[in-house]
Amino acid sequence: MVVGRTLWDFVIEVVQRPGLRLFLLLVFILFEIVLIMLLLLIQSGTIGVKLSYGSLGIELNHFATLIG
Repeated sequence: MVVGRTLWDFVIEVVQRPGLRLFLLLVFILFEIVLIMLLLLIQSGTIGVKLSYGSLGIELNHFATLIG
């Protein structure tokens, strides 16, 4: 009986294919860099994050004063 593919099936397939492994490693590194930059901008106060029920809002605090 075939139930479906799991996450571990995907991981095993990635390990077996060297070209796909390099591509996913580069995507993961790029994602980490973007996440670190976003967290640094939030920490410095440049970007504000509003959490509400069912949504996440990102506000650009200081950029509005620079433009107008």
